[in-house]
Amino acid sequence: MRWLLLLFTLFSGAVLSASKLEIGGGVFAADIPHYLGSDQSEQYILPVPYIRYQSDELDLDRNNLTGYLWQHDKLHLDISAGVSLAVDSKDNQAREGMEDLDWVFELGPSLNYYLLGSPKAEEQLYVGLFTRKAMATDFSSLTNAGWRYGPSVYFETLLLTGDNYEITTTIRANVNFADSRYLNYFYGISALNSRIDRSEFTVGSGYSGTDLSLGVNFDTKKYWLGGFVKYHHLADSKQQRSPLIKQDSNVSVGFGVAWKFYTQQGK
Repeated sequence: MRWLLLLFTLFSGAVLSASKLEIGGGVFAADIPHYLGSDQSEQYILPVPYIRYQSDELDLDRNNLTGYLWQHDKLHLDISAGVSLAVDSKDNQAREGMEDLDWVFELGPSLNYYLLGSPKAEEQLYVGLFTRKAMATDFSSLTNAGWRYGPSVYFETLLLTGDNYEITTTIRANVNFADSRYLNYFYGISALNSRIDRSEFTVGSGYSGTDLSLGVNFDTKKYWLGGFVKYHHLADSKQQRSPLIKQDSNVSVGFGVAWKFYTQQGK
């Protein structure tokens, strides 16, 4: 999420004719596994910027970056993005002595068919296919981290609305696949890094797990509150036999609150 906010900040000067732009600041708390399959997690309490931007070409919020590239009737071609947090291997018992995991940023197209609504509708349901190129970085260099792809289902609806507030919920499910470069970046073990309790391991391309997430947002003109819970299931995945996999499932949770100090409504 944070790198998307930074990216928008850098380029916002070129898009100040936004249909809607909200800027603010707040606090975000989360408990996120070091990597999927890890039995250790990291707790974060961070001050974060709040940016909500909507136009005909781009939609940026707390969790997502969507670029609208093309549409035909109910079929839409968009841009989707994702991020995996960096991990210091000395903080993870399974990866002790191995190279650190850098930040991994993902970006690519998503072809979505809307069964209900449209990208900007208050209620929407679509099935899609996404493909994302992954790049790992410590912000001094870039490394090719392979590809991730798969089908997804997304549902969003407005639960409650009043004169000064609205409450929305979102549900997303992904069936994930990845190439060997991506999976070996996270789960491969070279001969140099092998030991008695961590044998050498390489993995080929294929199924890499499923995930299901639920988000709730409370929005007013001055404040935003929101939270999410995300379940990851790795049983029967290609990487499941890696010694770095310590459990077949993970749960990520997060909650944030923000104050909006600037709002621009386009003409």
